[in-house]
Amino acid sequence: MKNLKERSQEIALLMQYAVPETEREAAARLLEGYGNDGVALSVFHNFYSFLPEGLDDAITILRRLGRRQGKFLLCATTTVGDYLYVADSEAAVLLGPLAEGAPDEVLAFFGFASPAALPKARRDLGQIPVHVPPHLDHSLCPVCHATEGEFHTLGCPVEICPWCGGQLTSCPCRFSQLGIHEMDKETQIDNLLEILDTKGRIPFNAEEQAPAYPTSPVDLGND
Repeated sequence: MKNLKERSQEIALLMQYAVPETEREAAARLLEGYGNDGVALSVFHNFYSFLPEGLDDAITILRRLGRRQGKFLLCATTTVGDYLYVADSEAAVLLGPLAEGAPDEVLAFFGFASPAALPKARRDLGQIPVHVPPHLDHSLCPVCHATEGEFHTLGCPVEICPWCGGQLTSCPCRFSQLGIHEMDKETQIDNLLEILDTKGRIPFNAEEQAPAYPTSPVDLGND
């Protein structure tokens, strides 16, 4: 998988062909501001690869409508329209224009009781927070983006072992509990998850588990 710098460079190349000349400077600043955010880069790459309306366009603001278990429901406001995406640090999926809403199962996953809970027009987006890069949001796990009280994605190096209190991905407990010397089968992963659930997995706690990262000013766009 490409690193963040390589992904940003690829997006910058796509933008040369997709962004109107008058919008390129602002679009480049926004991309730079999200250069360390794999979630935003996933949205940018999808958008500039396919351009939902087939017209030259540029993302001006990313807003976060929901997040759960490392997945983000984002609205990309552009010079043409507003588009809903489900994204994580690896990929993004376009759901369609904001005005058309999202599938019921997506809304339920992110905790929306009904389609009416989503904003319907650009004028309603002013109360929706701008998307903050997860590495700057200290309420999220800096690796798998679990939020306070959620379980980590299995394999996240921040997860604490419920048996010894060490780092679950590094301590020997997973091997001793399974009675094996190495994990090379999918069934072993399933068995590990089962015994972890039985023992009681330790959910993410921002105060106790999140390592500190330096922060820097980021231009994330303006209303």
